Amino acid sequence: MSKASKWVVIINLKSGKKHFRVQMNYLLKKLDDAGIPYQHRITEFAGHAILIARNYAQQGFLNFLVIGGDGTMSEVINGIFSTGIQEKNQLKIAQIPRGTGNDWARFWNMTRDYKDSIQIFLRGKSRKIDIGKVDFVLEGERKSRFFINSVGFGLDAAVVHHTNRLKRYVGSHSFLYLLALLSAVFRFKSKPFKLSAKEQTMEGSLFTMNIANGCYSGGGMKQNPHAVPYDGLLDLMMAKKPSFKDIITGLPLIFNGKLLEHPVIESFRSQKISLHTQNGRYFEADGITVYYTPPVEISILPEAIEMIVP
Repeated sequence: MSKASKWVVIINLKSGKKHFRVQMNYLLKKLDDAGIPYQHRITEFAGHAILIARNYAQQGFLNFLVIGGDGTMSEVINGIFSTGIQEKNQLKIAQIPRGTGNDWARFWNMTRDYKDSIQIFLRGKSRKIDIGKVDFVLEGERKSRFFINSVGFGLDAAVVHHTNRLKRYVGSHSFLYLLALLSAVFRFKSKPFKLSAKEQTMEGSLFTMNIANGCYSGGGMKQNPHAVPYDGLLDLMMAKKPSFKDIITGLPLIFNGKLLEHPVIESFRSQKISLHTQNGRYFEADGITVYYTPPVEISILPEAIEMIVP
């Protein structure tokens, strides 16, 4: 049996420990019953899924089944794409959602019903999807970060950073992002920025920016409601320097998909965006804090991988 035909099953135990043993035994039995060859690993620390996926990809494995949430999916994507094998091989990824936010799974109408997700996987329907990429420098070293859902700067990044800090003390809960948003939105200050893309250039003060491959973030919020991960484009929304009134009137629109209708919001689509801002020492990628030194270049890799979908 060739490695290219086997599935690597990467399991994030922390993405909801309750009933874990029952769910995993059910999954592995279904794989065995279906005659699907696989190897499975359980992550043990933050960033472990990157190392696991990279190691298997370098060995020639092409199929990855992720049991976990947005962060685990993002780590696996980074592990795979950091090897460069996507340039010459047909990659495939699948997910059984187990996280708290599950924004990526929400786009595909996948729930935490693990039996339903396993059936979706077994049916094997797939389509090609895009992957986002951020190129930047840190401590003089050139780096790349890949993302499956979205990246954020300014307030967006600060809220994710604060959310991840809260998780250390109270655990993972779906309301944490909203709590962090409400605690930061009225205190966060705009900072200078410059942006250039084929479609337009901008500069001034940046309050928040989200660049999306998928439409959901923060546990169901829709900062870029029209983003789809198979059109070869990134959707960008931003607010430069909103007033108190702008913030008050804009917050409800994040939840109903009408944020782009607010007059303070600017948006456009592009394949590549160059951004220079000192608004924070980090950006967020799929809910993970990434430290960097500006400028950054955000681009899309069209049809970079196949995903098992409903």
